[in-house]
Amino acid sequence: MSERLPSPLGPRVRDTTIHEPDLVVLTLGERLVRIHSLAGPYPSAWDEFRAYGPTSSRFDHHPSPVRRHPRRRIAYLTRSATAFTAAVAEYYQDGGASVGPIDTGNRRPAVSVIDITRPLRLLDLDGGWITRAGGNQAIRTGPRGRARQWARAIYQHHGGPNGLDGLAYSSSVWGPGRCVTLWDRAEDAFPPTPTAHRTLDDPVLATPVASAAESLGSYVI
Repeated sequence: MSERLPSPLGPRVRDTTIHEPDLVVLTLGERLVRIHSLAGPYPSAWDEFRAYGPTSSRFDHHPSPVRRHPRRRIAYLTRSATAFTAAVAEYYQDGGASVGPIDTGNRRPAVSVIDITRPLRLLDLDGGWITRAGGNQAIRTGPRGRARQWARAIYQHHGGPNGLDGLAYSSSVWGPGRCVTLWDRAEDAFPPTPTAHRTLDDPVLATPVASAAESLGSYVI
């Protein structure tokens, strides 16, 4: 029987202390990767945090209704040695449990590599805090609407001026993938320019994209 993620209870989320073992701390200069669209309904620059939402993305912390929320901005990235493949998996997930075809032209997807300029404190959703707060690991794999409720509650109670910079979690579509969601207060951790930035259809990326597709059981179109 699969886990069912309960709704967050505000007082319990608020009162569940976040200890150091509950955190993933990204160090100064740590490298993050993001794949983002340069065209289509939600185009974004390499350093842009999205204020429009909530969309269908799992951890959007914007309140309803769907519109621009200037004070709540978000960016989804990946980390660790497999960050590029994880970013491909997250961007091209088909809404189910797999990765769809990798179309490097539609919406002009680009990959940006970012070396952060200050440490970031992220709540580790793979750790024990979520259980103590009344949730479970379906936050990563269950219905996204419920996960967004948790994201809003965590942000409200633990994302203040001296609070968390975002969330860290394992990819729901590719086990080795390590993902991060950064909130608006993490914007100042981005450097003036990216370490690297290319569209996915750049010939330089042909081999890495093909390798990622093979690892994900997908194919490039």
